[in-house]
Order: sequence, then structure tokens, then C-alpha cells
Amino acid sequence: MRINYLFFTLLAIVGITFSSCIKDEADTKESDIVTAMIPDSDLYLITAPVVTNNNVFFRLKPNVEKRTFAPVFTLSEGATIVPENGSEQDFSKGPIQYTITSKDNNWRKVYNVSFITNTFITQYSFETVKTEMPTNPVGIYHEFFEVLPDGQQKFDWSSGNFGFNILAATLIEEGQELTPDFYPTSSTDSGYKGKGVKMVTRSTGGLGAVMQSPLAAGNLFLGTFNLTFPAINSTRFGIPYAQGIDIPVSLKGYYKYTAGADFVVNSKDGSALTKDAWDAYAIIFEKGNNPKKEYLAGNHSFKDQRMVAIAKLEDKDRKEVDTWTKFNIPFKLLEGKTFNPKQEYMITIVFSASIEGDKFNGAVGSTLYIDEVELNFDKQ
Repeated sequence: MRINYLFFTLLAIVGITFSSCIKDEADTKESDIVTAMIPDSDLYLITAPVVTNNNVFFRLKPNVEKRTFAPVFTLSEGATIVPENGSEQDFSKGPIQYTITSKDNNWRKVYNVSFITNTFITQYSFETVKTEMPTNPVGIYHEFFEVLPDGQQKFDWSSGNFGFNILAATLIEEGQELTPDFYPTSSTDSGYKGKGVKMVTRSTGGLGAVMQSPLAAGNLFLGTFNLTFPAINSTRFGIPYAQGIDIPVSLKGYYKYTAGADFVVNSKDGSALTKDAWDAYAIIFEKGNNPKKEYLAGNHSFKDQRMVAIAKLEDKDRKEVDTWTKFNIPFKLLEGKTFNPKQEYMITIVFSASIEGDKFNGAVGSTLYIDEVELNFDKQ
């Protein structure tokens, strides 16, 4: 599965058309943080700062105890920011809210800015969930995070919910509410243990059909999503991998899956499938020295030369099951590649309810549940 960029381009277009009069959240990019940095970033940060729709994450190197920084932001043209741009702030107690106001004072947006120790997490139970409440359109959807020992929230996982939200208001029926379960990716209370993740392939309605993008596959991935142009830059696969440890033996977890009733082929290239199927994979890849190339694009097609090791679900294991079933996908070192634990790498894990969702091939209603995901290092 790769994230469908044409779909998100459509969402951006219709988002402008259906924008409301609420001005605390601008879709016109008039009150945005465009880039972020700190002085001497090479001394403190393990990756370039991450800017999403409402958050800025500075990932600190493991040995950095400092929490007082003076972040500098590039803003939308003419916009202003409070606290003052470049002012020193104490981030030891958690995120600090920065408010950006557009040049004409008609738009305002709030960002949570965090400095977090980049603790490497190898087990995800999906028990802690944030309910994101955007204002345009008014809806609520879920984001998953982990709580670090110092109390900070670490958002390793992303989905396409933010993009879907721009179109969601055109899909609801009269009297219906935009609840988290309406979105392609949401939390479920019926996980393998406690809560889990539910991914559903959704219809994008009449507008989606007109633009030849009739469905949106439920997905979840390690990385970040931020709707930008060109749309291919919206998805960034990858978070920092821990230095000093070897490649995992396998990617483990539990799943349930039901394919939707009607598999539809919308790609001009057709499909070898006659029924929908789920997808799961993990990739370890070289971080490199260019901050603009620290991540994998969603259309990587497993061909990026930085890839070192891959765990990829085999076709024989894409089974439909209505009870929680264990999966165990082995990591394989790619031919001609070596792995040095002292070097810097990135890792991504990707799940999808429709394996060819990037081509708009799939079945509306295909549903994938995931829980207790683990990077397994036990060679026995």
C-alpha cells in the first residue's frame, strides 16, 4: 500500500470550495508554520523538525537534557506569532502553544510545539488516543500516541484522516455526525488486548467519483502526514531507528480482516486481484545527511536505494479472519546491503485495509483491525 496522492489533491481542492466561515483554522495557508529550526540544531536534534497540521515536533538526541530553546519559525507571508519568534522558552513541562495570526488578522491557528527525547519504541498497544477536533469541517478523528517516561506524548503513527476530513462534510447524511468511526482510521475498544486500531476503506462519494478517486483506504503508518503541494510530499514514511541495536527478527502483531463485498478496479493498469486484501510491511532505510530526504515518499514502490531491510506480508498470509489472529513477518536484509548498528537509520511500518488503495482499487467496507504490534528481536 502506498498513500494515494491524487486523492489528497482532490481533498485540498474541495476543501477550499467547502471552507466554512470559522476562522480559527485556515485552509488558505495564511496562518501556518511553514518551517521550524533551532540554533545549533546539529548538536541537539536527531532529525529535522517535523511540522504537521497543528503540531511541531523537535526530536532530541538521547543524551540531550536541555529543555530551554529558542525556536525560529518561517510563517505564511505577513503572519505574526505569539510567543515571539525566536524567543527562549522552557519546554520541560510539555508542549507550548504558539498562535499564528494572518496578515489581515482574519485567520488564526494554534500549534503545539514540543521538544521530546526520541525514545525508540518497539511495542505498540494503541491504548492512548487523542481526539483531533479540526474546525473545517467540524469533525473529530483519532490520533494514536505513546506516553514517554517524562510524561511527553510521542506521536509515531499517522494516517490519512486529516485529508479525509476536508471532504468528510460532503459525505455525511442529514442528521449524521462526523464521529471518529466515520473516518478511515479510528480506535476500537475491542482490540486483542484493550483498545486497538480499526481501518476501513471508505467511499469518497460523488465528488471523489468525478475526480476518479472513488475510495480512500484505511491506513496507519510510522511517519507524518501534512497536506502540501505537490501532494506527493504530504506523506513522510519513517521515524528514527535506535542506534546500537541490530535489525529486528520480525514484525509481529494481531489482526482481523474482512474484505468488502464488491472489489472495484479503477486503475487504468487494471489489477491481478478479484477480491480485496490487506497489507502490512516494515522498512529500515538509511537516514542520510539531507534533511529533505530523511523520509520515504509514499510512492516508493520498494525501489528506494536507501532501503536496507524489509518485512513484507506474503500473499498467502493475507487471509480473511473474524477472530484475532497472530501475524509474524520476518525481516530480510536486501541483496548487496549491510547494516551497521552505529549508523543512523529510519524505520516505517505500514498497514492498509486495501492493498491497492493507492491505485483506487479496492472494496468499500474492507475492514482491518490491528493490535499489539511489536518489533521482535528474539532470535529464538
